[in-house]
Amino acid sequence: MKKFLLSLFAVLMLPVALGAQPIQKIMGHYANDAISESGFSVGNSGTLSIAIILEPEELEIYQGGKITAIRVGLAEATLISRVFVIPVQGSTYGERTDWDCEMNAAGWNTFQLPEPYEINLQSDEKLLVGFYYQQAVNVKPLSFVNVGDVYDTYTYTKTGNKYRWKAIGTTGNGNLSLQCVVEKDSYPDYLIKAYGLRTNPVVQEGDMLPFALDVNNRGIKSIDAGGLTLDVMVDGEQVTTITNDTPFSYGYCTVNSEIPTAGLESGSHVLTVTLVAVDGVNLETPITQEVEFLSYKQGYPRQKHLVEQLTSTYCTYCPLGNSMLSILTSQRDDVIWVGIHGNLGSGVDPFRSNQADSIMVYMTGGSISYPSGAFDRCTGWDDEVNIVNGLGYYEEYHQLIAGYLGDFFDYITESVPTFAEVNADCSFNEETRMATVSVQGKVSPDFNLMLGEDSRLTVYLVEDGLVAPQLNAGTWISGYVHNGVFRRALTSVMGEPLNRTDGRYKNVYRFSIPEAWNWNNLRVVAFISRPLSNYVNGFTDMYVDNADVFKFRISDGVEETVADPNAVPVEFYDIMGRSHDTMQQGINIVKMSDGTTRKIFVK
Repeated sequence: MKKFLLSLFAVLMLPVALGAQPIQKIMGHYANDAISESGFSVGNSGTLSIAIILEPEELEIYQGGKITAIRVGLAEATLISRVFVIPVQGSTYGERTDWDCEMNAAGWNTFQLPEPYEINLQSDEKLLVGFYYQQAVNVKPLSFVNVGDVYDTYTYTKTGNKYRWKAIGTTGNGNLSLQCVVEKDSYPDYLIKAYGLRTNPVVQEGDMLPFALDVNNRGIKSIDAGGLTLDVMVDGEQVTTITNDTPFSYGYCTVNSEIPTAGLESGSHVLTVTLVAVDGVNLETPITQEVEFLSYKQGYPRQKHLVEQLTSTYCTYCPLGNSMLSILTSQRDDVIWVGIHGNLGSGVDPFRSNQADSIMVYMTGGSISYPSGAFDRCTGWDDEVNIVNGLGYYEEYHQLIAGYLGDFFDYITESVPTFAEVNADCSFNEETRMATVSVQGKVSPDFNLMLGEDSRLTVYLVEDGLVAPQLNAGTWISGYVHNGVFRRALTSVMGEPLNRTDGRYKNVYRFSIPEAWNWNNLRVVAFISRPLSNYVNGFTDMYVDNADVFKFRISDGVEETVADPNAVPVEFYDIMGRSHDTMQQGINIVKMSDGTTRKIFVK
C-alpha cells in the first residue's frame, strides 16, 4: 500500500503579553521537574562530557533572553565539575563558554551563572548545552525521561583521528535531564506548533476514521480542555468542528477524534485538520495539516499469515529458528510456516532447489542469512527496510520473540484489510500419481485499486515429516525432522495473474507427484500478494494480502476433466511472470480461455 508523507509542521506566534518584571522560564527538551528514578551510564569510568542540542524551533521563544542558570537532574549522586554552552551553525561549532562548578546531589542541581549568557542566535543556529561529570564503576547517574518530543544526546568522542560531538542513540530512553533557566522581559502568551497529523492508511466506507494531531504550546499561558478549535475536512469539504478534550500537559496536547466516512468513493482522499482558534480567539493565520488515506467498499477476512523461513541443514543456528517458530505455531492456528532450504558454504542441502534459490535471492537481494524469515513479506517487524529478518535468537528469548511476532500478526489482522479470498480444492489420483489443484475465490471490486493490477497468486507445494541430518550448535543430529519443507512452486516463483471473471478468480494446476514424495504429508500453500520483484526495486512492496493452506484428498479414481478441449490461449507469460503477446522460446505459462494454466516448451 501507499506510504503517505505528512506535511511539515506549522508554527504560529500570537501577540506578546508585556510584563513589568523579567520573567523566568525553563528552556530544554522538556520543561518540568520530571526525573528518572533509575539512572543510566553511557561510557567508561572517568570524567565524561554529555550534552543536548537545542533546535531552532525550541529556541525561538527565548531569542533575546539570558541564561541565568543551568539545571542538571541526576538519578544517582555524582560530581558535576563543569557546565558549558556552545552555539552551533550547521556542522560548525562556535566559541565555547564554560563555568567550573561543584554539584553532586541526586535530584535536581542548579548552578547560577556568574554572568548571564545572552541568547542572540542567527537564523537556523542551534545551542549545545552540556556538563562534565564523574563516572564511576557501577554508578548510573544520568537521568532520561520520556516527556515531550524526544531528542538524542551527545558526547565528545574520538572518531578516526578527530574528536567531535557525536549522537549516542538514547532516544529510546527519553530526554536527558538538562535544562536552562532563561530570563526575558516578556514571553508570548502562545507559541503554537501543530504537527504529526496521522490516521489509518485505509478505511472501509461507512466506518469511523480516527485521527490524531499533536499540538505544542511554548508560550507562558496554559490552554485548558476545549481551548483549541479545529475544522476537519475531507477532500476540501467541511465535515465537522472539534475541540480538544484534554488540557495541555507540560505544553503538549494530542487531539484525538474520529469522523464518519459514509458515502466516500473508493480511492484516495485527503484529510485536512486546521487549527482556527485558541481560547476563542480566531487565528490570523490558521495552522493546517493534511494526510492522505484510502477508502474501500468491500474486503474479506484475513485467513492466515505466511512465514517464509530461510534455512539450511548445514546452518548450525537454524534449529534455534525452528524452535522459536514451533512456539509461534503452537500458540496460533493462523500461521503457515514454509521452510525454504538452501546450501551453506560447501554443504549441499538435500531440500535445496533452483526455485528455492530464486525465492531467497529475490527476497534478500542475494544477502542470504540463515536462519531468517519473511513475515507476510512485510517490513516493520524488526526492520523498516527489508522484509527478511533474523531468527537466530537464543532459546531463552524464544517465547518473548514469538509473542512479539504474534503481536505483529495481530496488528496486520486488525489494521490491514484483504481484498481476495483464498480457497482451494486439491485432489490426488493414487494410480496415476496425478494431482489437481484448483485455487479460487471472490475478488473485491477494489482489488486493483487497493492491491494493484499486477498483484499475483503464488502456489507452493510443501512436505512435512522429512528426515535428514541437521547441524545444531556444531553437532550433527541424524534423525532431525523437517516440516513445511518447500518442494516446488506450481506457479512461477514470481507468482502469476489471477484468472478473474465476474468478481471471482480460478487458477487450475495439474502435475505429477514424484514417487519419493509422500502425498499424505504434502500441503498446498496458496497466497495472493504484491509481486516478488527484483531486489533492485527495493523490498517494501511485496506484502501478502491473504493466504491459506490445504491438504490433498483422494480423487474418485476417474481422471478429472479440468480443461475444455475447445479452450484457446488468451495470455502468455514467461517463467518470471512477464507478459508477452505470443509464445516465446523456452518455457511459456499459457492462460487458457477456460481458466486453466498450461506450461508449454518452445524450442
